[in-house]
Amino acid sequence: MYKVSSLILLFVLYTFSIEAQETPGYTNLEQGFELMRQLATDGDYSSAKRIGYKLLDEKEDYYDATLYLARIHGWEASYDSAYVLIDEVIAREPELFEAYQTCVDLAYWDNDLARLDSCAEKALELNPESEEIIAKYNQAHQPGDLQTLYPEVFVQYTLDHFSVPYVRNWHLLSVGGQIPFKHGTLVPSINGGYESAGGYTPSTDIQFNLDAYITIGKKNYALLGYGFSPNGVINYLPAHRAAAEIWQALPKGFGLSAGLRYFYWDEHFTFLTFTAEKYAGNWWFSFRNYLFFKDVGLRASYYLSGRRYFTSKYDHLTLTLGYGAAPDEPVLVVTDLDRLNALSCRLEYSRQVTPVIRMLAMLGYSYEEYEDQAYRNRIAMNLGCYILIKK
Repeated sequence: MYKVSSLILLFVLYTFSIEAQETPGYTNLEQGFELMRQLATDGDYSSAKRIGYKLLDEKEDYYDATLYLARIHGWEASYDSAYVLIDEVIAREPELFEAYQTCVDLAYWDNDLARLDSCAEKALELNPESEEIIAKYNQAHQPGDLQTLYPEVFVQYTLDHFSVPYVRNWHLLSVGGQIPFKHGTLVPSINGGYESAGGYTPSTDIQFNLDAYITIGKKNYALLGYGFSPNGVINYLPAHRAAAEIWQALPKGFGLSAGLRYFYWDEHFTFLTFTAEKYAGNWWFSFRNYLFFKDVGLRASYYLSGRRYFTSKYDHLTLTLGYGAAPDEPVLVVTDLDRLNALSCRLEYSRQVTPVIRMLAMLGYSYEEYEDQAYRNRIAMNLGCYILIKK
């Protein structure tokens, strides 16, 4: 029995000695807090957390350390642990602006819009002029992936292929940027297309575009966009395109939008589009339809999307299922408007590969009725790279 007790005692002492060696020391709380920050900056989150919890053992209401400790958990994508710390601070100090500020950041990283809304509203009650909180709120509710506080440049390659009733291999290269400004995000881009299967002549086309996502109010956002093909030849890309849409954020992660799309090749084409969205924790769901006015009457299509977010808002997998006569976006080739019906699916994966680089890959398939009772298989793929430009 004595030997067993001795072994247990030696093991406990050894464990404490290892922890003492792994965790640097400090002489006062402020020095410990700065040491925790430095370790976290260096990427040593484990040591930083040990110091953080030790600081809280010494001073329970050391809220600077608590909030920074919550951020460390957020950087590790351990959001449940982070929210426990935040909620404890808010329960003790419900008027502490910094607690809601940290909560907004965590919810923004976690894509938890319900929590972000709650914390942002309270933060703005305490500090109505906080541009940081307003910017985070607006960016989090921007549609799609246009959610960056820094400029981005991007390059995308798209292939669209079918072989019936003729072979078409349409290659499209898009180069552009996403530029945040005070009231939203500008998206200038250039599309250059090439038909490698020997279709129409000429086999190339180019298009210049400028889109803008604009903040209208606290819960309202709009898209305005225009593009044109300057070579004077009406070919694959539309000679003119225009887009307008408005989003309304609703409570509990819901959202609605309505808008229109306009294209001109040798005649005018107009779409109406409506969307209902829902954010639920790490999930996002969207139901969008398009109404297309063709010479044979009104045609419609419907698209249901489900997205699963992982460690950040840029790490996600999206599945989209569609049915109907109206093509979904982007409409880049005039023959897209000719199809009678289609059943389609699309799988898209986005991944943040480094702190400043994210990659996007998409594979799509559709079974199209291109003429009455005539069907074809159509495949599309897209590869994209986005590079964040930090100051």
